[in-house]
Amino acid sequence: MRRPAKFTRIRRKGPKRVALFLEDMGPYGERAMQAIAQFARGRGTWRVDMANFGEVDTEDVAAGNVDGLIFGRWGALPALLKAITHSGVPAVDISGADDVQSPPARVMPDDRGVGMMAAEHFLARGFEHFAYYGLPEEFNHRWEKARRDGFRDTLAGRGFSTDCFSGSARGWNELHDNVHLAALSRWLIKLPKPCALLACIDAFAYEILRLSRESGLAVPEDVAVCGVDNRLWICMLANPTITSIPLDGVQAGSRSAQLLAKLMAGRSAPPDPILIAPLPIEQRESTDAYAFHDADVVEALHYIRDHCNRPITVVDMLQAIPVSRRSLEMRFKNLTGQTLQAEIWRAHLDRAKRLLLETDQSIYDVAENAGFRTSATFNVMFRRAIGKTPTEFRRQAKLPMRQP
Repeated sequence: MRRPAKFTRIRRKGPKRVALFLEDMGPYGERAMQAIAQFARGRGTWRVDMANFGEVDTEDVAAGNVDGLIFGRWGALPALLKAITHSGVPAVDISGADDVQSPPARVMPDDRGVGMMAAEHFLARGFEHFAYYGLPEEFNHRWEKARRDGFRDTLAGRGFSTDCFSGSARGWNELHDNVHLAALSRWLIKLPKPCALLACIDAFAYEILRLSRESGLAVPEDVAVCGVDNRLWICMLANPTITSIPLDGVQAGSRSAQLLAKLMAGRSAPPDPILIAPLPIEQRESTDAYAFHDADVVEALHYIRDHCNRPITVVDMLQAIPVSRRSLEMRFKNLTGQTLQAEIWRAHLDRAKRLLLETDQSIYDVAENAGFRTSATFNVMFRRAIGKTPTEFRRQAKLPMRQP
């Protein structure tokens, strides 16, 4: 019997042909595509063809007519995976899909870290009751489970339980029908108040806000709500605006392009997925509340947040809050786990991170507008807290395209 011919991938001279199989993945995928494009232009030796414009297809991959590919969500994903396995073409997966077993090279969001970030955000605001709105178990999405577990496990480690709702819908369309929404509304009403709620995506957070209004619940006073993805058209059109955790598509695109370049050069794929940490939380009106029972502590927190654009001290705060310094400091530490001074520094640093990501202000101006007295102090404090200089933090978030 004649043995089947062994497939041999043809190595072509000239620019490397890199295929992109990426459908809409929201702002995360959009920023990843931009990062991949910038990396490719910087190398000058890549020719990038996009499958959704018909420039390359699964048959090209199966025939070895590409030198490498990056793929995300794709309608014909099983066929694409089969073609990758058949041809042995170097490939990097940024889909985060649950059913992708091959190839082993994967770059994906740290979804567990997303849940952990949300939990820490709510804990810092004094909440004692927590809830999570996710997908039904039948959907079986790894990313959603990771967000839920990161949230729930972090809270459990601090002695708190999490009330989770998923419903019994069997498809995405059923998540918006009257049966599902009625069950969600009943669950929402029964939650102990005030409650801090993480929704696994921004669209679910928007739904929680709508149902809260219909049920007479105030957001954020009764239910503080955080979403994920930072889809601005959802978060900014909501009333109140929605706090959300952005995924770092720029880093995902950059790291996937760097990894593909190494694979095409003959390097081995890392055994474990490369996890991309989420960006700093975008704090908006839906979590602008504190659940501490001590009115002076809550007033101190509001003072810090409202004045973190300029240098402030504990003495400044005491001029606005008529209480002894020792009493306020002890009560603040007991409730928040932080000293007043540590909270002041954290507020300054949070504002600095937002300015670095959202504006083109110079480092000097960022330092001044984030309440630091000198740029030197800003650089030292930022590096100590973040592990990077402000310039490195900005570059890696906005312009991360370094050659491998």
